[in-house]
Amino acid sequence: MKYENDTENVEILSPKNQLQLFGYDDYFNSFIKLFHKNKLPNTILLSGLKGSGKATFAYHFINYLFSYKEQDKYSVNNFTINPDNKSYKSLCNYIHPNFFLLENNSHEENIKIDNVRNILKFLNKTTYNSNIKIVMIDNAEYLNINSSNALLKVLEEHNANTFFFIIHNSSNRILDTIKSRCIQFKFFFTLSERKSILKNIIKQYRNNFSIDEINDNFYFDTPGNVLKYLEILSESNVDYTKDKLSCISYLIDKYKQKKDSQLLILISLMIELFYNELSLKNNKKLHIYFYHKFKILKQINDVKKFNLDKNNLFISLQEMLKNES
Repeated sequence: MKYENDTENVEILSPKNQLQLFGYDDYFNSFIKLFHKNKLPNTILLSGLKGSGKATFAYHFINYLFSYKEQDKYSVNNFTINPDNKSYKSLCNYIHPNFFLLENNSHEENIKIDNVRNILKFLNKTTYNSNIKIVMIDNAEYLNINSSNALLKVLEEHNANTFFFIIHNSSNRILDTIKSRCIQFKFFFTLSERKSILKNIIKQYRNNFSIDEINDNFYFDTPGNVLKYLEILSESNVDYTKDKLSCISYLIDKYKQKKDSQLLILISLMIELFYNELSLKNNKKLHIYFYHKFKILKQINDVKKFNLDKNNLFISLQEMLKNES
C-alpha cells in the first residue's frame, strides 16, 4: 500500500489545491444564486464534521467569486477550478491582494488576538480593481476569548463589499456571539454520499490505489478523515488487509512518537476489523471476541476521555491481541 510521490499527493489533497469539488453541487449552486441576486450573506459560518470538505468548498466558491469575470474562469458545469486562472494561482501562493486567510494548522495553540487584528489591517487597505474582499478563517474553534472578541469587532465594522467565510467543526464549540453575527450553513452527507465523494477523490488523485481495498468500516467517518487514515497506513510497509496485528503495532509506535488523536481512532478501527476477522474464522467464539473487543475499545475511549496513561494500555492491549491470534 505504499504510494509513489506521497509528499506531492498530500499537497494535492490539501483543500486549496483540489481542482474538482465533489458532493457539494446543490450547496454550490445555491450560493451562486444568492450571490448574483445580491443576497449572499457577508458573514458565513460553514459548519460540519472534521474532514467533510468545508475548506475545499470555501476555496472553490472563493475562486468562483474572484474568477467569474476573468479568463479561464471557474467551471460551474463540473465544479472545477481552471489551473491557468490567475486568481487561482494567487490564492495558492497566498498573494491575492483581496484575500486574507487566518488558519490554525498546528491544533496546539489558540488563534491569537494579534492574528485577528491583522484582518483589520487588511480591510483598511484599498481594494484591488474595486473588487470584493474575502476573509477566510479556518478552524475557528481555536479562537480564544480575546481573539473571539476582537473578531466580533471586525464583523461589526466591515463594509458590504467584504465577505467572511468562517469554518469550524461541528464537534467543537464556537462562541454564540460569533454565531449570532453569521448565517450558518451546516453540511451533512449520508453514508452513500460519503462513499461517492471518497471514491471520486481517490479516482481523481489516487488512481494507483484500489478502492476495493477500502473496508466498509472506514466509511463511518468523513472523506477527509478516511483519506488521512489511508495516508497513515500507506506510510507503513504492512498491508493492513492481510496483517492487522502488525498494522496495529505500527500505529501504536507511531502514536508514541506523534501523539495524534486521529491515530487512536485508527487504532480502534483496526482493532474492530481484527476482531471481525477472527469472528468470521471461528464463530464458536463469537461471544468471547465480542466481549474482548468491547473491553478494549472501552479502555481506549476511557484513556482518551479522561487523559489516562496510554503506555500501560498499549502494553496490555498488544499482549491481549497476540493471545487472540
